[in-house]
Amino acid sequence: MGFDSPIHWIIVIGVIALLFGGSRVGNLMGELGKGIKAFKQNVSDHDQTKVAPAPVAPPPQVQTRVAEGVPPADAVVRQPEPVHVADSNRL
Repeated sequence: MGFDSPIHWIIVIGVIALLFGGSRVGNLMGELGKGIKAFKQNVSDHDQTKVAPAPVAPPPQVQTRVAEGVPPADAVVRQPEPVHVADSNRL
């Protein structure tokens, strides 16, 4: 009962032609073709145009000042030994 046979399609196309008129359907199909053509052209134009990436400026040089009496960051810093408190629960 679907639209499997060509007879069904012929009947549907005939009803559409009667309702809208032959020239109107032709105009609609022509406009549809123009729209598809314009879409394909815009897609191909978009693919062909390559946008050059913006040049990346190098980061500015940062000048650091070393304060007198401050050891360098990679110097070994000794931690004080932890103080052991006697356990008051032990007798």
